[in-house]
Amino acid sequence: MMGLSISIGSGQDSSQRSGNRSLTLTGLIDGAARPGSASGITAAFSDGFPVQSLSWGSTAGGAEFGTAASPQEFGSADTGLFEAPGRLYVTARAAGRDYSLSVPIRTAAPVFATPPAFDGPLYKVGTTVGFALGTVDVAPATLTVAGFALDGEDRRAEIDGLSWTSAGETAWGREGELRLQVRAESSGGVVLSAPVTARLGNVPQAFAAADWSVDATGVRIAALPDDGNVPITNIRYRIDGGPDQSRGGVTDFALSSYGDVQIRAVNALGIGAWSDIKTRTAPTPALSIDSAPVLGTAAAVEGNTLTATAGSVSGGPSVRTWQWYRGSAAISGAIGSSYELKAADIGQRIKVRQIETPSGGSPVTRDSAASPVVVALNFQARDNGDGTFGVSYADGARSTVEFVLSQPTVYAGSYSLDLAALETGPVCLVQPALSGTPAVGAVLSATRFLWVYQPTLGALSISPGWRRNGTVLAGESGSTHTVVAADAGTDLQYIETATQSGAAAPVTAASPAVRIGNAAAVLSGVSGTRSAAGQITVALTTDRGEGTIFHVVTGGVAPSAAQIAAGTGADGTPLAAPYRGSIPVVAAGPQTLTISGLAEPISATVYLVQQTGSGGLSAPVSTARIASPATSGYSPQGSASALAWWDASDEATITHAAGAASQIADKIGTAHLSGTGTTGVAASDVNGLNTIVMDGADDHFIQNGPLFPASGNWVLTMVAGIGAVDHLNDSLVNCTGGSTGFFLSAYNAAQFNGRLSLGGTSADLASGPYSGLHVFQIVADLGNTGTAQCFVDGVQVASLAYAAAVDATTTYLFRFGGQRLAGAFCEAFLDADISTQAPAQAHVSEKWRIT
Repeated sequence: MMGLSISIGSGQDSSQRSGNRSLTLTGLIDGAARPGSASGITAAFSDGFPVQSLSWGSTAGGAEFGTAASPQEFGSADTGLFEAPGRLYVTARAAGRDYSLSVPIRTAAPVFATPPAFDGPLYKVGTTVGFALGTVDVAPATLTVAGFALDGEDRRAEIDGLSWTSAGETAWGREGELRLQVRAESSGGVVLSAPVTARLGNVPQAFAAADWSVDATGVRIAALPDDGNVPITNIRYRIDGGPDQSRGGVTDFALSSYGDVQIRAVNALGIGAWSDIKTRTAPTPALSIDSAPVLGTAAAVEGNTLTATAGSVSGGPSVRTWQWYRGSAAISGAIGSSYELKAADIGQRIKVRQIETPSGGSPVTRDSAASPVVVALNFQARDNGDGTFGVSYADGARSTVEFVLSQPTVYAGSYSLDLAALETGPVCLVQPALSGTPAVGAVLSATRFLWVYQPTLGALSISPGWRRNGTVLAGESGSTHTVVAADAGTDLQYIETATQSGAAAPVTAASPAVRIGNAAAVLSGVSGTRSAAGQITVALTTDRGEGTIFHVVTGGVAPSAAQIAAGTGADGTPLAAPYRGSIPVVAAGPQTLTISGLAEPISATVYLVQQTGSGGLSAPVSTARIASPATSGYSPQGSASALAWWDASDEATITHAAGAASQIADKIGTAHLSGTGTTGVAASDVNGLNTIVMDGADDHFIQNGPLFPASGNWVLTMVAGIGAVDHLNDSLVNCTGGSTGFFLSAYNAAQFNGRLSLGGTSADLASGPYSGLHVFQIVADLGNTGTAQCFVDGVQVASLAYAAAVDATTTYLFRFGGQRLAGAFCEAFLDADISTQAPAQAHVSEKWRIT
């Protein structure tokens, strides 16, 4: 209780005073009398003068509650006083004067309107605990902490204001229940609030070895660790140190993977430490190769490629590898599903061994039947002296041979000759350029083409001719052509048609086209930029102030001048506005062209040509490739459809010893690449990123096992530096095995011209040869268009028909058979969503800073 003193001067209106004398009451609570008792309340004069008489009542000057001659304390006999609320009036007399005062009478104890409360239900050991005292329904009243304990131990001495820090509990790991009770005191009485509680806890401890186990099903939980006084809600696990994965609940759970397993517990305050490792080992499957592998139908001729088809396998999953044999001796390095027959194989029989290895088990093998005895290619060529060569070779030969000529100079060079093509008709290897001035009245002269043919298909007949813009000119059958007015502004070509009686059809070859013009315009100073969303602005200069400048906008192969003027792509397909258009030219000099309404994101080149009044076309010009800012946010890590990802810039994924690489880990799966290369040297850095250098002699990487989706739809993106080429079969990628494979090879003995071959059909890459750093992409679209396309730096450079899904089982990088490509491996990833081609190209171009 709080004792208060109230002083009031003499007189009923409290206005009379005798000197400094005043009447005072002590023993009040909050300035009021407590109902039910007057005990403890005393009256006195401030100057100590004796009280002659005293009365007290519920009205001014009244004596309802009693009188006395000179009591100075309300006695215990007055305990029945003040049972109703109101006011207590006290009158004292001394020295002939009356002194009076009044105070309120309170009758009810305080009641909590809002109870005390903690700031939260749960606190971690070491943090600060905040609380509120609540409020009561009467005022004034005093609220104090009546009790504050942790698991029954008093902690009131540690309270600072309205908070308590649990930092002192950290060393003891103290956890438990916090209990708070508040005392409310007023003149009406003292009340204790109902206790309120919160919990002080910690994160769970680590699982002990005896608490859990692994078996064939998954993880078994025998007991939970100390939960930090906060219930455990779920369990997390990881395998081989991989990503942290969550399991709801705290019971046993199944696993489909094998390896080193760790678990840890989770409660509302956090995650416990990882347990010790327990290894879950897959049961060894009982594998069987039920049928022998089969060699393909290729003849056993030097240079041909034998391809193995695997025998059926039962008894569980396995990893397939191959080993080829010459007789009974294993052929070093011949470990793919295909093998190119070499000179060392002549006179020998070849077979292949299929090797199936289960996870954690021993390999199971089965051999194919042996091939017939390998015979020599025995390639021979006879020069007929008229630009034709008759050739002969072993029956069934289907390889590509290098055909080298030094004389005459016009034919000098090294050429790749596909023997399979000679089975259906003659092949034209060289089409020399025309000589002469490409102007009206001048004479153009042609040199006979170089033809190679197989005499067993019959005698070779050559018919010369000329064509204008692709249309054969009637009556023109000589090796010269006099340019006439009708030729102005057109393309002229010399053609030869070769015929053999046993050929599938006549074969026509054409010389490089010569554009005939009459002072054609010259366009220069071409530049272009994406000036706004969906808009490109192009600047250029012309030296002719007449005619029309035509343009097309395309991300594909560059169109010809005639195709630009006609508003088509390189394949002749008409383009829609604004991807085609024109502006008139009224004066020579600078010109500005604004193209709006293009679809975003933009990734295209603008091609332009000027047609003058005579109809002549200038040489085509183009801008650099114009692209929208990269906004796709694509990355193989974040793509739900990505299947495999190898990244040389992430050195942590490369296994190497002193820079000699032996493996590149798959960053999103288990399709790891194994092989050889050199990494971690300054000479291999590309724009500050690490690469793996391929030496062109032995280095290559291989991935065994199915990789491509059964749907037949996928995008393979590869960033690579193209180095020295020493064989036409030097390949960037080669996928073999199964019934349908593909490869991207140099197709030239000295430079990477590029040929894409898929499922038995091939297409040469446009705009080659390629060297240095590029983004190569192969887009296989079986479900929609039935085509496969090749893109280089975002530009389509090849397209071919695609009839069956790729089911290759072995993937080589920088290798085809015994040939290796020199250069640098940077990054590659495979995605099952063909719409990711453009975003993927933008992603790696920005990452590797490829312009």
